Amino acid sequence: MNTNIKQWRLLAGSSLLMVSTVVESSMIVAPHGAGRDADLAGIVVAAPDDGTSALLINPAGVVSKARDEIEFGIYPGKFKVSYKNPVTGYDDHGSKDFYALGFWYGLGEINGWSLGVGAYGSLGAAFNLPAAPGIGQTSPYLGEVGIINFAINAGRQLTPNLRFGVQIAPQFGIQKMRSPSPLGDISLRADGFGLSASAGLVYDVTDKVAFGLAYRTPGVARLSGDAHVGNVGQEDSIKFVSPQSITVGLAYRPAEKLRLLSQVVWTRYTEFERSQLEFHQSTMLTMPLVSNATNRLRLGVALEYEFIPKHTFRTGFTHSKAMIADNAVSPMMYDHDNDMIMAGYEMDFDTWRLGFSTGYVKNKDRTISVADNPNFPGIYKSSSPVSVGVRVIWQNRH
Repeated sequence: MNTNIKQWRLLAGSSLLMVSTVVESSMIVAPHGAGRDADLAGIVVAAPDDGTSALLINPAGVVSKARDEIEFGIYPGKFKVSYKNPVTGYDDHGSKDFYALGFWYGLGEINGWSLGVGAYGSLGAAFNLPAAPGIGQTSPYLGEVGIINFAINAGRQLTPNLRFGVQIAPQFGIQKMRSPSPLGDISLRADGFGLSASAGLVYDVTDKVAFGLAYRTPGVARLSGDAHVGNVGQEDSIKFVSPQSITVGLAYRPAEKLRLLSQVVWTRYTEFERSQLEFHQSTMLTMPLVSNATNRLRLGVALEYEFIPKHTFRTGFTHSKAMIADNAVSPMMYDHDNDMIMAGYEMDFDTWRLGFSTGYVKNKDRTISVADNPNFPGIYKSSSPVSVGVRVIWQNRH
């Protein structure tokens, strides 16, 4: 196969991996959403007692006061990237605004089952680097996605100490991409539907200690649309497989107003290697979306403290290593070893609550050698400046 084709396959395939990114840069699968779970950096599997935590982390959270609440949250951010290639001379940076969204509607309890519906996902997450005419590159690097999950949660109290929940989540995604290629500059847009599911439980070991466990299945989405390769218009198809994960954690109440939490998430990132991008005419550009991924753990600790009545402070910290191997990194998609710290504040006004979230992510720069990646060596950086999310929760009066 032509070497230039191989290089472009690495480039474009990894760009479409952005379909999975929901909130923070370099985390591929979002560790939290736009609600209380954002305050706690997603460390809520053992205490998923609000709608957005039940949606993204542990569906057993529907068996709580969340079943009688309505919640809306939005977490805006800016994603900044830069890439410097000492071989080609490319050296530039870009940025893109994005929005993480969360909506929950608790349906109450019917025949012993707690029910709720909701939506969660992101709009505008993108790697966005400009063209470089000075070195003969006429196309930018752009991989932009919006993906929304529509969830149905059901759960029940199995025993006085054990609650269980399941979720079915149809998905709708839109993918945009622009990239140079050996056959001409590429412009692509695709959209379509998919499906994922999850299950979880919370077990109260004692009145002070709770154990949480959640499993998310692989998700499969099929997108299709129109593409141009040089002057050739054609159809494109994307089979996207998102990874399965297992999350376990503990929650401990040393005092009535204080709760400490810990969590481990194992994500099977090698599922990405099953994904495929297909061009219906320029078939030589058909490729898997990622060639080399590593399964990873994300470790975290958090606390929430009602420091005065009806005023609660929360914070959480997580750490994980990059999942994309050095030889599979490209300027259209890369990740980092990273540390994330989140914090939030919530006020309770009886029939409704108001909360704010903020956070900071420290990504370790990646320097990729020519020996490890002769196609795309160089220095890769990304960051998400501090921003503030907001949410409102109402008591759902049936």
